[in-house]
Amino acid sequence: MPTEKAQSIEALQQALPITIAADGQFSHSLKPLLTQLEMWINFQALKADWYSNENLVLNFDFTLVRSLEEKTQGLSAEGWTLGVGYAYHFESSNLTTIAFIAVDDLVQGGVGIEQGIKARLTAVANAVGLKHGLVSLD
Repeated sequence: MPTEKAQSIEALQQALPITIAADGQFSHSLKPLLTQLEMWINFQALKADWYSNENLVLNFDFTLVRSLEEKTQGLSAEGWTLGVGYAYHFESSNLTTIAFIAVDDLVQGGVGIEQGIKARLTAVANAVGLKHGLVSLD
């Protein structure tokens, strides 16, 4: 049975407009990193005043994947935007972006994995946010 603290953290995370999960190929031991990244990017959006207009709160559902190849086959024809290490689709009807962030190339490239993931998260968020007149995230 989850502790009260765990339930509070879970309730808070469900209310956040930017969520980060990992697909089933990853270990559950990644959960602390995912939580840290999620809190970091939501704080960046808060600092940039992204949440001041309640009628324009962009939601992001990020999923970490090993490689984009399996996720992106045929996506470009369906309104997906492909970048280096990420793919995303913005759904204007509910202001939600679904995005895949690849990590295998970060591991192979010797780049700091956390910094590489952060760069990809902000690249996607900024691409969508700038189209809606929002300030760029750091």
